[in-house]
Amino acid sequence: MVTVSVGPVGRLRSALTGRGSLRSSALLLGLFLCGLMAGPARAEILVTDAVGREVRLAKPATRIVTNESLLLLSLALIDPDPAAKIAGWAAPRRLDSGVYAAFRRKFPQAANIPEVGGVLPTKSSAEAILSARPDLFVVSIWDPGWNDIVEILKSAGVPTIFLDSPKNSTLSPAEVTAVSMTLLGKAIGQEAKASEFAGYVKDRYRLIEERLKGAKERPSVLIDAHAGTVCCSSPGASNRMTEAIEMAGGRSIGADIPGYDGQLSAEFVLGIDPKVYIATGGPHLAAQGGLVVGGDVNTQAARASLQMAIGRDFRGELTAVRNGRAYAVSHQLSISALNFLVFECFAKWLHPELFDDLDPDHTLAEINERFMAVPLQGTFWIGLKEAAAATAQ
Repeated sequence: MVTVSVGPVGRLRSALTGRGSLRSSALLLGLFLCGLMAGPARAEILVTDAVGREVRLAKPATRIVTNESLLLLSLALIDPDPAAKIAGWAAPRRLDSGVYAAFRRKFPQAANIPEVGGVLPTKSSAEAILSARPDLFVVSIWDPGWNDIVEILKSAGVPTIFLDSPKNSTLSPAEVTAVSMTLLGKAIGQEAKASEFAGYVKDRYRLIEERLKGAKERPSVLIDAHAGTVCCSSPGASNRMTEAIEMAGGRSIGADIPGYDGQLSAEFVLGIDPKVYIATGGPHLAAQGGLVVGGDVNTQAARASLQMAIGRDFRGELTAVRNGRAYAVSHQLSISALNFLVFECFAKWLHPELFDDLDPDHTLAEINERFMAVPLQGTFWIGLKEAAAATAQ
């Protein structure tokens, strides 16, 4: 919803009713009317964020502070100069280092975005946020700890929008992405582009959902999150990756873990012996000898990294691994606005007979061409077998 307000009306009224000659009043009225004809009225943007809060912005935001560095990818999908919109953020460690390097090559100012807080409210402060002179604070997901900071920012004239919240747990991943991107698009004056992307995402999910109506089985899946030297940290019941596996026609063996994530024992995993193994990782695990996939990673290096991860311990004994149904995806991609690419991988890997023609590589190429200000280059998903390789070059 967009409303229009004219700021000088109150000042004009005071001038006309105060002391002064009729000639002065007439002159002021003339100047005001000329001003209306000379330029457009200021557009006030009104949005309802993911928490249900009504938020007003005097104009499209140009100086955003955010607690989520992955917002850079969201902005890149709908704005031609995404780095220029970010005035401050939490440390960019959640950004794939290869992807971040690509952004810095095209937009050198991305390297100079100051760190002004953390992902969690306990690591942030209103004073640090205000030091970046923002006109909008964008938070990835609502947490009660943000309330005090939001109120201080509001009193300083800086609005806050939440792109997601626990109340969205009933929404599908497609709907969550669509809601957050539409909110962001309205806030920066790119509503049309955001709506186009949201529609694209919904169409990709709908294609998979329709075909899965014919699925005859739901294979068990081990998600080995941040795959490294110890197995296996797995998404829990309230984790959207668990939901994505379910929607892709599978069943995560970690789905009964209370909360966001937890640790599965070797005995538990071997006892179930899942049909499909999917590891997540990224460049951030290189120093730990973990799974490395993502920006600027080539196919050979990604596959070698996956082979190393599954060759260390009991993982190599799993039926999924011995049958070649072992895969890897970028963890950063899975928690970004591009998570539907990972969803396509899940569907293809769990039900190859239904999705023989589904090509996440082709989808990424289309995204790069239609939306991304900085095309994603690298290997963001990989299979143990040669035929399962997936890379964007």
